[in-house]
Parts: sequence; C-alpha cells; structure tokens
Amino acid sequence: MKIPTALKFLAIASGLGLVSPALGQSNDPAVVKSARGSEGRPNVIVWMLDDVGFAQLSSFGGLVETPNIDRLAASGLRYTNYNTTPICSASRASLLTGRNSHSVHMGGHAAAFRPFPGYDANIPPEDGTVAANLHAAGYLTLALGKWDHLPTKEMTPAGPFNHWPLEQGFDRFYGFLAADTDNWHPVLMQDNAPVQAPASAGYHLNSDLVNHAIAMIGGRAAVAEIRPFFLYFATGTAHAPHHAPQVWIDHYRNKFDRGWDWARQEILKRQIAAGLLPKLTKLAPRPDGMPEWDSLSADKKRLYARQMEVFAASLSYADEQFGRLLTALEDSNELKNTLIIVTSDNGASAEGAFDGSYNEFLFANGSFPSAEENMPFIDKWGGPETYPHYSFGWAVAGNTPFRYYKQTAHQGGTRVPLVVSWPAQISAKGELRTQFVHVSDITPTILALTSVSPSAVLNNVKQAPFEGLSFAYTLDNKNAKDRKVSQYFEMYGNKSLWSDRWSIVTSHRINTWDMVDNKPANEPWELYDLSRDPGQTKDLARADPARVALMAAEFDRQAKLYNVYPIGNISESRPYEDKLREEELRLRGGRWTFQAPVSHIAERASPPITLRPFRMSARVRLTTGHENGPIFARGGALGGMALHLRNGVPVVTLRAMDGKAVEVVGQQALHTGENTLRLEISRPASGESQPKQVGIVISNDGSILAQDVVTYKMPPTFSLSETFDIGIDWGSTVSPDYIGGVPFGGGVSDLVFDFNK
Repeated sequence: MKIPTALKFLAIASGLGLVSPALGQSNDPAVVKSARGSEGRPNVIVWMLDDVGFAQLSSFGGLVETPNIDRLAASGLRYTNYNTTPICSASRASLLTGRNSHSVHMGGHAAAFRPFPGYDANIPPEDGTVAANLHAAGYLTLALGKWDHLPTKEMTPAGPFNHWPLEQGFDRFYGFLAADTDNWHPVLMQDNAPVQAPASAGYHLNSDLVNHAIAMIGGRAAVAEIRPFFLYFATGTAHAPHHAPQVWIDHYRNKFDRGWDWARQEILKRQIAAGLLPKLTKLAPRPDGMPEWDSLSADKKRLYARQMEVFAASLSYADEQFGRLLTALEDSNELKNTLIIVTSDNGASAEGAFDGSYNEFLFANGSFPSAEENMPFIDKWGGPETYPHYSFGWAVAGNTPFRYYKQTAHQGGTRVPLVVSWPAQISAKGELRTQFVHVSDITPTILALTSVSPSAVLNNVKQAPFEGLSFAYTLDNKNAKDRKVSQYFEMYGNKSLWSDRWSIVTSHRINTWDMVDNKPANEPWELYDLSRDPGQTKDLARADPARVALMAAEFDRQAKLYNVYPIGNISESRPYEDKLREEELRLRGGRWTFQAPVSHIAERASPPITLRPFRMSARVRLTTGHENGPIFARGGALGGMALHLRNGVPVVTLRAMDGKAVEVVGQQALHTGENTLRLEISRPASGESQPKQVGIVISNDGSILAQDVVTYKMPPTFSLSETFDIGIDWGSTVSPDYIGGVPFGGGVSDLVFDFNK
C-alpha cells in the first residue's frame, strides 16, 4: 500500500532554504495548456536512449554527430538539469509509471534482484503505466526495442506475462527482453511470441525497429478514424554491444586520436559557449585508475580511439535511422502535432572497465580483458565478431563535466540529456530550461500535455498516485521556479539527495564493473553546490555540517517512504539467485523435463547446464538420416553450448566468449526413425570462469558415438540476451552448421536434463 505523499520536511533549519514537500505534488491545471485544439490530441514519442551521457549528443556539446536530435532541439527545448536513476531497469520502470523506482520495486537492475519490496523487480499492478492511461483514453500504444524491467523468471514462454509490454498497456511490441542484444543477430519478440529477425543483407536492429515503427504507425490508416499514437521507442543504442555499419565506423576514423583528455576539454568549451553550463565550470577529476591520455602507449591509444570511433558510429547510425521516422511523420503531416521526448536512461557506462572489452559479457562473469587481449579484435571492433564496450575513460568524457558514470549517484550517473519537441505547441524554439526534472516526471507531463486524466482504476486495480510532477509549466516559461524541491537517488549503496542547488552524495561503489564488492554502505556524505560546481570538484561537507545533517535526514525520510531500505550491494543478488536456483532444483527433483520443443527461455530461467555436470536424453526422429539443426542450444556465436546434428551426425559445440569453438563429433550418424540420443557432460561443479577439463560422452540407443575430454572455460553466464532453446536456436547461433530461427529438421521430444549425481 502506498503512503500518502502530502508530507513535509520533518525539520527546517534556519537560513538553509530546504522547506520541501514530498514528491508527487498535484499539478496546477492553470499551467497546463490544453492539448485539444484544431489538430486534436498530439501523438507522443519517447525515444529512450541507452547509456548515453550528458555530453555525448552534439546538441549538448558532444563530439558525436546527431543531427536529427539536434533538429528536435532546435524546434523545441533542451533541459540541462534532467536527472534519472543510474541504471536502465530502474529508469524505465520509473519513466513509464511516473513513480520512483524503489516504489515500483525496481531499485536496481531487474536481473540483480533482492527479496525486498524495493528490489524484487515485480512492478505492482497499482502502478499502471503511461501507456495504460493513454490506451484507456483512446491512443494506439506501441513499444519497440528494449524491455528489461521485468523479473528474469518471467522471461519464458510460460509467462506469466503481466510484466510484458502487452500487459503493461501496449497494443503492440517488437523488441527484446534483455539488458541488450546483438544488433546483427538479435533475439526478438513480436508481441508475446519469438520471431526471427529479417535475413537481409546489412541487417541492423536500429533500422529494423524504425521499419516496424513506420509500419505500425502507418497501419492506423486501415480505419477511417485515425487514433493518435504513443510510441515508446527504446533502442539498445548506445548500450554495449556497440555495433555499427562499416560506413559509419569509417566516418569516425581518426576523429578521437587526441584522446579523452582533449575530448573533455573540447566538450566543456562547447557546453559553456552554448550556455549549457556556468562559465566557471570545472571538470571533475579523473577517477582513480584513469590514465592521462599522453601517458598511454601507441597501441593503447590506437585501441581506445578505435573503441570510441565505434561507439560514435553506433550512436550516429541510431540518429540517422530515427531521422527516417521523423521524415515519415513529416510526409504524413503528423510531425507538427507530435510531442517528442528524447532522453537517456542513465549516464555513460564504465562497465568496460580500464581497457574496454571485445565481449561485454566477460564483465558479467568477472573477467576483464587486457588491452593486449583486446588488440586482436581491433579491426573487427563493432562488427558481428565482437560484442564490444569501450574503456571507462570514454564514459568519463561522455559525462563531461560531471563526476563518474552509470551506477553511481554522482551527477555523471544521473544527469543526462533531455530534449522536448512539439512544434504545434512549444513556441520557445531552441531554448534551454534549467529547472530540475526527474525521470518520474515524464509520465505526469505526457498526461498533462495530452489532456488525459490519470485513470483511477486500471485492469480492475485501484491506482496509486503518481510520485512524479508534471514539468509542463516550464515549456513556455524559462524563468519558472522549480516546483520540485528535493529528490533522492540510490543505486547499490551509492546514495544522493538533490535539493535546490545542493547535492549530498556518497562514494560507495565507484568501480561499477566490480560485481563482488560487499563493503557496508556507510561512507560519509559529500556536499556540493551544483550551481557553482556541477562537476562536484569541491566537497563542502566540513564547511556546512548543518546542511549535510538536514539533507541526510531528508534522504532518510524519502528512503523510508519509497522502499529504499534495506540498502545493499549488487553482490548480494547472486547468492540470493543461487538460493532460488537450488530451491528449484530440489522442487524438480534435479530434473528438467521438456516433452516437446520449447524456446526463448532466458538463460537464468533455464536448466543450470553451465553451473553443474549433467546428463541429457532425448527422443530424436529422423526421416532421411541427414538432418541438420539443434537438439538444444544455449548462448550464441560469442559464447554458447549446443548439441546439434550435422548431416545426421551428433555434434557438441562449446563456443568460447572470443568466438572460438571446441567440438566433439560422433563417429556415425543417427539412423532413420526413432533414436534415443544421450549426452553426458562431466566437470567440476563451479561458477568460476576458468579453463577446466570437460568430459563429453555422446551415445545413441546405448552405443557410444563419441567420448572425449576437452579443455574449456565454462562461464556461469554466456549472455543476457541469447536464450535457451530446444529444437531451434534464436539469435546468433552456437554453430554455423544451421540457420538461426529455423527449426530442427527432424523431430525431438521427451528431453530430460538430469543434474543428480
């Protein structure tokens, strides 16, 4: 049950100016311009970019060319004090519901859940989305791209589907249920069913998403009365993997050879010249471990520059494709009355650690390739043979001038670009807005501008009040006083509170690629005057302890109100997940049974074949004896395991995270008719990603067809996006012997995975 939000500060200190009502104040209808005019209610588009920092768009001083976003900024407004949560799942849940992330049980990433109300990843039904409200008002509601704010256990064809897009207010969905996906070979869902990406030359997901957006919007012409639409457009860009067409990578060649120190200085100069930041703004200090560019070897400079070239290419390509959508709306005379919001879910990501990574999922397994290990991939960087992430030095540059990056509660983690365009109604073209805006404010603002009253009941559930506040009052009044007075932030022990121009913040988990840090979150508060020092370079906590105490008390009040306690580390999620897996293992009697082909099961909801030795048996029926395709597969081309047939011959393929494969091949093909195929994988039960001896035995109808011992580094997790599939292999394939998304050529049934000793 939600606590009423009409609360006041528990204490007011003389001269501190911190009188603060709680969040979720009601909107003043006098400042909301009616959306009902000769053109009717506006269409609405929210482009949620991923891991794009404050300083990465060209309209915010960045060095990456984004002319279509610039076009929107020129016809609308740029908000320079927009803040979000520091991680994707939390921000998306907050944006779509209009409530604080911990309130809707998404205090961290959905895949790193804990057994507490603020962190269990189960968005309550009383927290309906902006899509559900708009749908109730007659809008066509469309979700395209990333959808990762749901429990991992629900990412299966068995559901339940109540946290999937179609049960969250959307009419249609085309995208992926993961933190990211392979842009060349994505694992995709259309509505509630898996679908293979088009097999077209030069395919890239961003182009595909725009194609679907144009088609879905255009489909409204099938009826005489055309409904307005709401499009939630959530590209995986610019989250890793940074994938881009070669023409764009070539476009940026040598553009970043001067390095991240030069980039930070150049970006700050542009930001100040554009009025985005105060004239005396100083750059935040480099984080520990971030070297001066001039101190690097020639090879490291070449590697890191290449990483940034590819990142820039991926973002520019996404902008180019979004431009096609703008052109389509312009051609249909709908652009003028379309409210478009462009923002990012958090600051630029440092999860590539010191040297970047040719495969992002290495970091999820606690492995970080060195520059020397990355170098063999430099000419492939950004193509289908890599799943890359850049060095954290570029994340620091991408958040210029702010301190730190994604997953921290400093400005680099939370303060990101926001562009709002609505040509029919926003008269202030190309202006800046400096009012504080929070991600939870987006939904109340959209409903205010579309004249849609929040539904009291959605899906037969009484709705909780919004906790965000409409910022519609700022559209035509650049001098409007902030109506929001304070806002908490928390992410895996990193804490912050903003109030007026002040910020208190803690430096808890700064190496955000460290998944095992378990120290208590008891660091002292730092205090910064953001109006003078947005880079958070001068800690004023000792000079003004009274302000710190008052703001700390307000953080505590909001933390209690919005489910923030108990605060914990990201490292606490894995042991809890392991406990649940052991409970499921006992519940199943150590056996997973599948009577027929089933697919698109998230890795963490699938049989634990990477964590334990196992025996598998299956009935396989062949017509010709030369069939091809997977019996089962988990993972993909950059890390995976599959048992498949090659012209009728059983093959086990173990694919390493660098794409190299180890095979064990049967001595003969299966016979026509019904076969009883068995596989035994024996190895030490361990979650460590270290090379180990793996015993493999393949047999059919009681006869051994292959027996071998191979050395293989079995990671606990191959991928967050590639799935566990039986009789098919979606996305990129573990083996090139078969085609992704094409069912096995024979029949397969009665699969049993047995983990009993």
